[in-house]
Amino acid sequence: MLDKSEQRIVDDIARHGWHVLGVLASADKPPFAYSIGMMPTLAHPEIVVFGLDHRLCATIINTMGKEIRQGRSFREPGLYEGLIEHFACKIRPVAQASHANHLGYAMWHHRHIKQACPLEAVQLLWPDKAGLFPDEPGCNRGIIALQPVL
Repeated sequence: MLDKSEQRIVDDIARHGWHVLGVLASADKPPFAYSIGMMPTLAHPEIVVFGLDHRLCATIINTMGKEIRQGRSFREPGLYEGLIEHFACKIRPVAQASHANHLGYAMWHHRHIKQACPLEAVQLLWPDKAGLFPDEPGCNRGIIALQPVL
C-alpha cells in the first residue's frame, strides 16, 4: 500500500514521465531537487540540481526531460548550453555512494518497479559569475557551498 506522497510520485510518472522532488535546505545540505522516473520512462539517468529555488530546479529538470523526449541526452559528462539563460551548465555522473543521501525516493521508485539495472543519476552544475564550476579551482566559495559535487 502506497502512502499519499508515494502515490503522487507514481501518478506523476504515469502522467508526465517523471516526478520532480524538491528537498528543503538543512544544516548540512543546501536545497535541491531531483527527478524520479526518467530511467524507466526515458531510459535516461535521473537528474539532480542543487542550490537554486525549487521552482527553478523543477523548471530546469522539466526542460531537460522534454529535451530528452525529443532525443537530446545529458548522460555524458560535459558542458551543455541552453539549460540556464546566459550560462553553459556542466553535467557529471552522480556516484552510487551519494544515492542514499540524496536520491531516496528515486531509489524507492527504482525498487518499487523492480528495475533490474542499478539506479543512475547525473548532476547539473551551474557556474559562478566568472564561469567557474564547483569542481574547478577558483570557483566562488558561496557557489561551492550551494552545490556539493556528488
